[in-house]
Amino acid sequence: MLVVCALGVGAWSCGSSGNADVPDEAAGPEAGALETSTPMPEGGPVPDGSTSDGAIAIVDTSSANRDRLLATYLAYLKANPGAQSNGLDGSKLADVCALWRTLVPSAQAVYLTLTARLQSSKISADGSSMLAHVTKLYRIAGGDGATAVDPGQCGGDGNRLFLSMDAHLHDALIAASTNKGQPTGGAPDIADVPIGAGSYWRDSHDLGGSHAPFDISDETENGAPRGQVQYFEDPASAAAKAPLDRTDLKTLVDPYTLEVDQDYDCPHDSNPACAYTSYGSLCIPGPSKKGTELYTEKYGSFDPTWQPADCAGK
Repeated sequence: MLVVCALGVGAWSCGSSGNADVPDEAAGPEAGALETSTPMPEGGPVPDGSTSDGAIAIVDTSSANRDRLLATYLAYLKANPGAQSNGLDGSKLADVCALWRTLVPSAQAVYLTLTARLQSSKISADGSSMLAHVTKLYRIAGGDGATAVDPGQCGGDGNRLFLSMDAHLHDALIAASTNKGQPTGGAPDIADVPIGAGSYWRDSHDLGGSHAPFDISDETENGAPRGQVQYFEDPASAAAKAPLDRTDLKTLVDPYTLEVDQDYDCPHDSNPACAYTSYGSLCIPGPSKKGTELYTEKYGSFDPTWQPADCAGK
């Protein structure tokens, strides 16, 4: 059952679409339509449609959120033309489909695996996905030096997304960090995939600390592939209001910027198109497996053949 949320007068309300022919996108961990009819908070998901009575409709599914975010990425690139490190240039992109098809395979795999992880991670306060509370996409990075046939570096500053989140997700991440993932006697602040398996987001245990210029980091606790996010603890701080000074985003100022990557092995390499061996407990070597294979084995399909709706018929 697909759940649709509508914006009424100052509040979110949710309910079933009532269409028995609509497939349940929550059947797999990579999908994630809202499974319960719960109110959405102020500052919730960004609208991507409207109902017949003029209310704004929100569909919290992987496909809808991916399409929405790629549209914001295209808008950002067009507003900031020029060659990016991933080969994109907003002045040369006609539409979202052109953007997607210009990305090298490792960059596409980064987008699909990370959005799948965020879609499957649920904010316990209302059951919405983390991805529904991501409002903009600023950068998709595959492996540094990646080509159509080479995944590029497995580590380094690539293999991640730079996003903007709303205050609701920021507050949930702060709570997850403060409560170390799970309040005493309560549900996890943010449940990780697979839901119900005691998996959750928590404060980071990375000895390297947060990635500059961010000053706080959360991660998933259930081993590799481990999700990791970097953000500003206080959006009103001087650091949060300063230019980000990261690749392709030197002058970006957004106090709600969110960096997301996923560590596939003990050295914290993050390229889903690379092959890994040291992904086991205590870094014990195992058979060589691609990051995409490790993801699928543990969390289910990330829908690797997904294409933007804008590519239909093109």
